[in-house]
Amino acid sequence: MDKLKIVKSIVFILTFLLIFGTLLLLGQIYQKTRSSSSTDTNLFYLNQPEGSSVADYKTDNGNLVLLIKNGGQANRIIIFNPQTGQTETTIHVNGPQDHD
Repeated sequence: MDKLKIVKSIVFILTFLLIFGTLLLLGQIYQKTRSSSSTDTNLFYLNQPEGSSVADYKTDNGNLVLLIKNGGQANRIIIFNPQTGQTETTIHVNGPQDHD
């Protein structure tokens, strides 16, 4: 009889661990899928003409400072605030006659 109690206890413990592990795995999968879908909400558009390219970038006080070239316009620096998703300032580096 003692052997039967030991076997039942082992089966009970292994069943508990299997169910607990499965629920833990499902919870981790749910968290990963939930967090990866939230990254799509951080999509911003700079509304620059086609052919524009980012030549250089830096961060400054939480803002993103971008050097934009080409696109049929003079070189320009855009100061973009990622918290608001808005362009704070556009600074034209070259005159309108000097296209790079």
